Amino acid sequence: MKQIVDAKTSGSRKTYHHGDLRKVLLDAALMEIATHGAQGLSMASLTRRAGVAQSAPYRHFSDREDLLAAVATEGFVRFTEVLLEAASNGDDVTALKRMAIAYLAFGEKNVELYRLMFASGLVSGAGSDSALKRAATSSFQPLLERVTASDPESSLISAHVRWGQLHGLVMLKADGFIHDPTEALMGVLSF
Repeated sequence: MKQIVDAKTSGSRKTYHHGDLRKVLLDAALMEIATHGAQGLSMASLTRRAGVAQSAPYRHFSDREDLLAAVATEGFVRFTEVLLEAASNGDDVTALKRMAIAYLAFGEKNVELYRLMFASGLVSGAGSDSALKRAATSSFQPLLERVTASDPESSLISAHVRWGQLHGLVMLKADGFIHDPTEALMGVLSF
C-alpha cells in the first residue's frame, strides 16, 4: 500500500493522498473481510484500516453493497486466474485435477472472500451486464472448458456436478464439518 505524504499539515495531523485510492480501499476491504467476514465490514472500519477520510470510499463506491460487489468481482477475477494457472501448469490429462486442487486451496485460503463470492447473494442480485455477473460467469468457464475437453456429451451437467462437489467441500471444510486434507479428498473425487 503506497502512501504519499502531503507536505501540507493542519496542526500536527498530516493528510495522506493515495495514488490509487480504489485499490487501497479494495485491499483494505479484503483484509477486513478476511479478519471479520463481510458482515463485519463497515465503511467506518474500512476508512480506519485504509487510513483515509470517512468520505473517501464514496468517491469510488456509492455504498457498502457497491463496495462488497467490487470486492467480490475482484475475488472472482483472482479465482479465475488461479484456475487458469493451474490448468496451464502441466499436461492436459491432469489439468482438471490440478484445477480442482487449486479450487479447494483458493476456498481454504480465502474462506470469507469465498463466502462473499458464492454465499452472499450478491451475484444473484447483480445486473446481467454488471462487472460482478460477468466475473462470476467467467470463473466457471475454465472448469467447463476442461470438462468439455474430456466429456463433450454431457459437459454442462458434468461441469455443474463437479463444481457442486468442489463448492460443497469448500463450504463443509470452512464450517468445520470436514477436516480431511485436500489430497485425501482428491483421492476419492472423480477428477
